[in-house]
Amino acid sequence: MVDLELLDLTLKLFLQTLQKEIYEPLTQGEDSLTPVQESCLRFIYYHQTPLAKEVADGLQISNAAVTKLIDRLERKGLVVREYPKNDRRQVTLALTEAGLKLLETARFQSRKRLAAIMNRLDPETQVSFMAGLKAFLTAALVNTEQLDRVCLRCGRGHVTDCPGNIIYRGLTGENRFHQIKEEED
Repeated sequence: MVDLELLDLTLKLFLQTLQKEIYEPLTQGEDSLTPVQESCLRFIYYHQTPLAKEVADGLQISNAAVTKLIDRLERKGLVVREYPKNDRRQVTLALTEAGLKLLETARFQSRKRLAAIMNRLDPETQVSFMAGLKAFLTAALVNTEQLDRVCLRCGRGHVTDCPGNIIYRGLTGENRFHQIKEEED
């Protein structure tokens, strides 16, 4: 039997390590973006010019909150609002060159840090680690409502082998997203 107190401490340390050593907050000059701002940029990246309402739904925030969020990101020069000619009531969102570069640089850096850590593990431990993570997620996420709360909403960047998609498929018999492609490295 696992010592739950020690497991709790280990998981908290693991989470801190991920946050502080691998997935550092996005920064623009001297400013760090908030976690919600980061999530918004990633959502726009993965969903190619989404509507503001889609971002609100995807981030599970109100339409008023998404409007303020987009205002802040627009002032930072990371996002632009676009008004389609055929329906000016619809507002789509797109990343600016600066927003795209910020995300791509962060993704490259976090993968580089993750690779350095994983390379310090022998191949058998790497496989066991991944299997343990997948098993934990499968035990933790036992219904679609839980998956909805934690899903990264990768949209067009969604990976067929994503553990969330595999769990969803096990629960429903279908893929979480219909347009699934293999992620590019």
